[in-house]
Amino acid sequence: MPSFTEPIVAISLTSNAHQGVTLYAPPWEDTDGEQWQGFLGDGAKIVLLGTPDELSDWLQAHPDHDLADHPAWEAFAGKGKTALEPAESDHYDFDAVYELAAGDADPVVVSELGDTIDIAARVADCCEDGALRSLLGNTREYALLVEGETSYSGKEGAAEWTALGDVIADSWERAANRLNTWLRWEGSSTETIVESDDETD
Repeated sequence: MPSFTEPIVAISLTSNAHQGVTLYAPPWEDTDGEQWQGFLGDGAKIVLLGTPDELSDWLQAHPDHDLADHPAWEAFAGKGKTALEPAESDHYDFDAVYELAAGDADPVVVSELGDTIDIAARVADCCEDGALRSLLGNTREYALLVEGETSYSGKEGAAEWTALGDVIADSWERAANRLNTWLRWEGSSTETIVESDDETD
């Protein structure tokens, strides 16, 4: 699962052939001891912009966003645009889930797939989507992947990887459709990603 070291981080999400930048606040405790986590939102959906500059403009135009009350917001906002550029490790591609699951279970692929499913589960939690939360959190194969305690090596590991692929083939379309209902694309993030048709022999 992703290891977030900052109270608020910029992340990039790709879904339904769109890519955008947003903000995520890992779990924190309020003054009453309650734990919260959240994405940048407008009160109804997670907002994504095409570039850090567009995200900066959106934040200035919408000061009452969902992270405005975060205890670290003032300090984060003081960092300026540099804080709105996602780190290379903070890109999560929901569209790549099928491709990743169809590949070999090498550590890089397993880690990327696990992080992607983990972020999807965090969307479910933050948006209080019980159906999506149940699908990702209560499915054994997804849970094992996100926990990161399965190596998928050897005969038993290969069987687990195949089982995970079968679960993804059966359920990810439903999960992705629910995820997409919670995402609001703004600015140039509304543009459809065009994949190159060029092939290298």
